Amino acid sequence: MPWKHGFLLAALMLLVLACSIPIPNIPTPAPLTLIDPVDLQKTVAADGASQATVKLGIYVGDLTLSSSDAVALFDGHFRYNVKEWEPVLRQETVGDTLRLTVNQGLGTQLPLADHEKYSNAWSVTLGRGTPVDLQADLGLGAAEVDLGGIPLTGLSITAGSGDVTLTCATPNPQALAMLRLTAGTGTVIASQLGNANFDRLAFIGGAGGADLDLSGAWTRSALADIKAGAGKVTVRTPAGVGVRLSFSGTPVSDLHTVGFTEQSENVFVNADYGKVPLTLTLNIAVAAGSVTVIAP
Repeated sequence: MPWKHGFLLAALMLLVLACSIPIPNIPTPAPLTLIDPVDLQKTVAADGASQATVKLGIYVGDLTLSSSDAVALFDGHFRYNVKEWEPVLRQETVGDTLRLTVNQGLGTQLPLADHEKYSNAWSVTLGRGTPVDLQADLGLGAAEVDLGGIPLTGLSITAGSGDVTLTCATPNPQALAMLRLTAGTGTVIASQLGNANFDRLAFIGGAGGADLDLSGAWTRSALADIKAGAGKVTVRTPAGVGVRLSFSGTPVSDLHTVGFTEQSENVFVNADYGKVPLTLTLNIAVAAGSVTVIAP
């Protein structure tokens, strides 16, 4: 599994923390308990709620997320062979909103040795009938996320050391206020993000690379803020939408554009800018990495 290559990074991070932050009364880590593989299914219905918030926290393992008309709200299949990693589900209904939190149990120790014998995989399916504000926090693991058909009102994905593949193959029937992506040390590949129907996109890059495809069925103007870290980021802008690109960087940062003309210092526009009804305002800030912006 791809997440298993992140354990060395986790060990180094823990070592740095241990050397720099005085923490009294640190408990002795208990060994992880290996068990026969468990296949667990959990289903949650909307129970009359008109909207939902779903928060997923998987810290060591892989996530697959998709949608289905056959699912009321949430259907999760969990396969793991560590007793401490059993997922914990909590739900409550506040007003017309159902709040669901699904967190992986962690124990007190990361499997930094003999990690090939540990396994953890989540397969989550969300329904297409209830508007959802979705948050996924990922640690040491890979994720494949297909948002097509989910009526999203908000989306936040925070990646750790694994690779993330994100697609939105069909238009979101719901207005999405904020689409937030935070990258880690892995690679983030996102396709057809224009179908997410967002008002604002915020991307924060890490040490890994990213490929952000903003194509899709655009119905309104939007704002995108791209903050690149140390990795290489590629942004593919949509066809039929005017794009105004503002760039800020450092002496060691780099910007490449394809299909843009420089309107003024560090401001670039595509051929459709000012000629079509919809506009994408794209703000890009680069620290130590590089960004390539491509117009179709």
